[in-house]
Amino acid sequence: MEENKITAQESEEEIVLDSNCEIKKETNSKKSSGFSAYIKKNYSQLERKDFLFAYLLVLFPVAQFLVFWVYVNASSIALAFQNDLGGFTLNNFKTVYTAFVDKDMFGINLGESLRNSFILWIIGEGIIFPVGLITTYVLTRKIIGHYIFRLIYIIPSLMGAIIWTLLVRQMVDYSGPIMAICNAMGIKVSDLAYRNGFLKDPNTAFPTLVIIRSIMGIVGNNAVLTGAYTRVPTELFESAELDGASFGTELFAIAIPCIWSTICTLLTFALCSVFTCDYNVYLFTEGMGDNGTSTIGFQLFKLTYELSKGTVKSYGYPAALGLVLTVFTLPIVLVGKWALEKMSENVEV
Repeated sequence: MEENKITAQESEEEIVLDSNCEIKKETNSKKSSGFSAYIKKNYSQLERKDFLFAYLLVLFPVAQFLVFWVYVNASSIALAFQNDLGGFTLNNFKTVYTAFVDKDMFGINLGESLRNSFILWIIGEGIIFPVGLITTYVLTRKIIGHYIFRLIYIIPSLMGAIIWTLLVRQMVDYSGPIMAICNAMGIKVSDLAYRNGFLKDPNTAFPTLVIIRSIMGIVGNNAVLTGAYTRVPTELFESAELDGASFGTELFAIAIPCIWSTICTLLTFALCSVFTCDYNVYLFTEGMGDNGTSTIGFQLFKLTYELSKGTVKSYGYPAALGLVLTVFTLPIVLVGKWALEKMSENVEV
């Protein structure tokens, strides 16, 4: 007699209908095993669907990372260990070391560029960023004329980087308004700066770059910080005022803890650019980076640009420099992000 079998999907037993239509159960001899069996045993069908949804969400950014970082940079990493003939070598890293302690084959001293990059970064993030926190908070408290000041802060952000850089370069030129103001106020400048501008004098070029970086640092994060401050409930400030809290107490005990997650994000991105940000040196110095204004980001960009023109023939040296900067940047970012998260609790508002 033939028997009709109906297998239950969620069970390891089979329901058998014999010729007398009597129901009996048989145990499935082939039990599922492996990872799928573990998932079915420990998680419900609804939980498995949730896991699948989460994995599909993560799949897209992971695929982007694999394609646009791993695939694109794989050849660059390989070039760092190759000579001009394609053979394995470590001479590219020796060239990088020589460039930091002395000069490379192009006469570039990366040690001086590294020093300038650190100075600009420390001034920008260690001094100017806290000043930006305070000035933005003052504007969000709606002082007299706060709309005018906020508009003045936003204008540089609305302008393109090239337009803004050319405008500032013209302002500090020998025929610019800064030189005219110095002459009108009787401020004495060097003959070289008077003839060629502040960025063409070795004594004033880097200080001028620091001042420009400071101004841009104050206004650069204004829009982001303004949005973060406006999310803080006004009831917190009103309650603090009733308790007699001062301006500093409101800022450091209420406002900054409430936007700490935004501050951590901004500083983490700043840590990522500690080596690669060129601070528009290429545009300010017309591609020269002379008079003590060179930075690591500028030198890396210039090497890449010269490669595109065919002036530099060896790809191994720039690739090795980029790999070294990546190796040093990664732990700085990870440790810095961990320290920032430990400094204050994340307050949900």
